[in-house]
Amino acid sequence: MKLGLVMGCVLAVSFSSVAMAGSDYILSASDAAGAAGDMISVDVNLDSSAGSDVQGWSFGLCSDSAALQVDGQTLGVDGAIAEMGGFANLALSADGVTNGIVLDLFGVVSIAPSANIDCLTVDYTILGTADTTVDFCDTLGTPPVATVIVVAGQSITPLQVSGNIDIIDPNQLVASSATGLLGGTVDTTVSFNNVSLGAADAASLSLSYDDSVVTVNSVANTVGADFFEVQPGGAAGELVIGIIMDTAAPLDNQIPASPADTVLATITWDGAGVGTSAISFVDGLGNPAANNGIVFGQDPLYQPSLIDGSVTIVNFNPFIRGDCNDDGIVNIADGINLLNFLFQGGPAPACDDACDSDDDADLAVNDAILIFNYQFSDGAPPAAPFPMADLDPTQGDGLGCNGDADDI
Repeated sequence: MKLGLVMGCVLAVSFSSVAMAGSDYILSASDAAGAAGDMISVDVNLDSSAGSDVQGWSFGLCSDSAALQVDGQTLGVDGAIAEMGGFANLALSADGVTNGIVLDLFGVVSIAPSANIDCLTVDYTILGTADTTVDFCDTLGTPPVATVIVVAGQSITPLQVSGNIDIIDPNQLVASSATGLLGGTVDTTVSFNNVSLGAADAASLSLSYDDSVVTVNSVANTVGADFFEVQPGGAAGELVIGIIMDTAAPLDNQIPASPADTVLATITWDGAGVGTSAISFVDGLGNPAANNGIVFGQDPLYQPSLIDGSVTIVNFNPFIRGDCNDDGIVNIADGINLLNFLFQGGPAPACDDACDSDDDADLAVNDAILIFNYQFSDGAPPAAPFPMADLDPTQGDGLGCNGDADDI
């Protein structure tokens, strides 16, 4: 039996007089992103929150067969209701999918108004290299499946929102990420991940950063370019770098061709403040303004995918050794707090270093025993810092305090 006949005959049983408008029902395909060869999924959802109970739907979802390969489709949580007493039809073609749902053949089951009715998930493999869309359509199937929502036995054409598929260029300019100490230095890199292109002749880099967290100490010519310059006098939080691989004939010094992940520049940062600074590719920084991209011969500036990085600056926090419950006092409660954590599933301490009473970089029962012996048996006191709060004299042992440099 064809879907149109089932919906026309069965759902008409529950017909009632209902004021309906297509604008009360919004059928949407979700956005997705990936590079050529990646598998992606697009969800189809219905917003009926401004409408009435939904008894079924049908639609086609068209895609460009040169850009997307249709791999399959799966009923959503709400669409799967039809499998328990209704009618469900799913069909695939090179140009898209069709979906027809009758929730209940007797017109009893329906879905109350909802902002997110989960209809369908469609799986694709990306074939193309240019951005594309998936669009609701009335052209797939024989006869073609119409895009309608069924309410009180009537078909309503909903508002339709296409899904945007962002095809990511696999060739990438990548800013790395790192963590450093307040007052110290830390290095990050900018690399060109050249997956499918030939050797390149030049590069332009335009980066922003938070100068309250990091400042530029130096920039190193890691790629071995003949011309490598940092634009002078840039605004705070801006770093513009120009790279020309060869400035004299025969111009044979180049950024390597695929496959290569080549480090173009190494940036040494000074840790100026505790926090995280994004290291972001932003076009138009500097004076004169520069954009991000790679140059191949005489071709215009080519911009691959831009992958931002970050620098996190941390510091060491003061604490009192033995103060495991972080109340400012070392007593029997601190040993019990540690034992509860170790053996009773108690909450993790805020400052592991404080619980490490003997400073051996390990939280164990002997740390609690040290506290008990100190309190009641004239035992040795906890290791420094004690009895006043101070920094850990054994920084770098892996036990940190309240998110400091040893606690990340």
